[in-house]
Amino acid sequence: MKKKVLAALLSATMVMSMMTACGGSEQPAASESTPVESSSEAAPTEAPTEAPTEAPTEAPTEAPAEPTMADPEDLPEALYHFTMDGTDEGIKTLVRVENTPGENTGATHGIAEGSTYIDKDGAEQPIVVQYANGPVGTCTYVDGNFGLGFPVEGFESGDAYTISFWMNADRLSTYGPTLQMGSNMGMSGDPVAHPEEGPVKWLNFTQSEWGANSAKIFPVVWNRNSETGVWPWVYAADDSIHGKKEWVLVTLVSTGTRYTFAEDGLDRIACQLYLDGVLAFDAVEGTYGGLSPELLTPSDNFECYFGINYWDTIFKGFIDEFYIFDEALTAGQVASLYLEGDPTVESVAEAPAEIEAEPVANDNSGVVTTGTVLGSMACDTGFWTVHSEPIQVPSGESVTVNFKNYTDGLANWNNFLVVLQNVPAVHSADTANGGDANYKEYAVMRADNFGWGSGYDGIATAECDWNWDTFTKDMNGADVNLTITNNGETADVVAVVTTAEGTVYNQKYTGVAVDGDLYYCLTCEKSFLDIQ
Repeated sequence: MKKKVLAALLSATMVMSMMTACGGSEQPAASESTPVESSSEAAPTEAPTEAPTEAPTEAPTEAPAEPTMADPEDLPEALYHFTMDGTDEGIKTLVRVENTPGENTGATHGIAEGSTYIDKDGAEQPIVVQYANGPVGTCTYVDGNFGLGFPVEGFESGDAYTISFWMNADRLSTYGPTLQMGSNMGMSGDPVAHPEEGPVKWLNFTQSEWGANSAKIFPVVWNRNSETGVWPWVYAADDSIHGKKEWVLVTLVSTGTRYTFAEDGLDRIACQLYLDGVLAFDAVEGTYGGLSPELLTPSDNFECYFGINYWDTIFKGFIDEFYIFDEALTAGQVASLYLEGDPTVESVAEAPAEIEAEPVANDNSGVVTTGTVLGSMACDTGFWTVHSEPIQVPSGESVTVNFKNYTDGLANWNNFLVVLQNVPAVHSADTANGGDANYKEYAVMRADNFGWGSGYDGIATAECDWNWDTFTKDMNGADVNLTITNNGETADVVAVVTTAEGTVYNQKYTGVAVDGDLYYCLTCEKSFLDIQ
């Protein structure tokens, strides 16, 4: 493990030049990007005319002691806590897509929820989320082809909060993302060119080349609020990379105390950056570095991503124990977070058991169907290639359908999906191919507790009592009793699943937002449905 040292309190004599985006490749000029310690007095213009007549009567003051970890204290309840151990925590897999003009005016790429990505050869590949032993139990591995999206909506606590996570990078890139969150992150933040946009607010734990002789530094907490114009940063000034091929606990404490930096007249929030539970930077009044005020307040389009952003190279490595507290933790509480973990653990990413073991696909060639077959009985149905006819669900009523689900058993998502929409059209707004120009997709829900809403806005994952150790086997030949209820402004989707061995499971998606008319249809992937 690298030795952690305390950064000097930094201030700047010049204001950092504005950059076009948080992921832009332009580095501030050296005089702007590297804060220097300010002095209250000018240096003398001449050497002293004579030497001191007497030796000092006291020994020189000792160098300041290297910071140590505080005594641990009890932790408060977290606002958010993601264990990253593979349990259902509402985390989504995110991929790069082509940026749509007008949607992300400051972005290079778009970001969408997805279960596949396009590789360097242009081929579609499934996303495989991998896990490993982490500092605290099990951790998650991001393989450089996708990122993670967290169901975080901002902090009502205002400027007092704490963010903490363990990470271990295989790959970092300059200005590239690890944890990034905020509002309108893909927008330009230019009120003149794009007056329709809201303010751009983001915080990014990233790598820079702002050290001495362009040394790479990680983590740098770079942040922006376009309303106030402040773009400060926080980092340990030891010209080092922490968390590359090693575990590091990164903890940022925003105290909520506001101060004005005299040299640019802009407000900042005092904060502390801790690495492995030890103070590495303390941004207090008079310091250039700090945090933008009102940075992470709630908004309708608040985003919280790990490993992916709208501009830069996708992260590759591990994440564990992601915490958000809606208050400023004490040094002792930060120490407690660190002492929960073991940074010496060796982490080796492994695919989920059903993929790692390379199971033989289920042989459903002898299945005798008794209803309408949706999908290929060879269980090679492509994603989104088949849909059943849309069925209306009148307001205040429920509709039930029964079917048998058959799967190749090679992945949890190779099963049925339910689509909720507003018109009785083929699943498309393409009128030339039988669609409806007014088509709106409310939500899509998968059997394996993964779903998304219109425009990939996201919906809450389902309640269920699946046995994930036997899920792929249980779903082959399972009887599904599916009920869709239209409550007027919301819809509920409830599946009662009985396995071939007679075990009964229940899955519920509730409170899905709808707008008047409601129709449902079914689709499937690497599976087929025998609809009764």
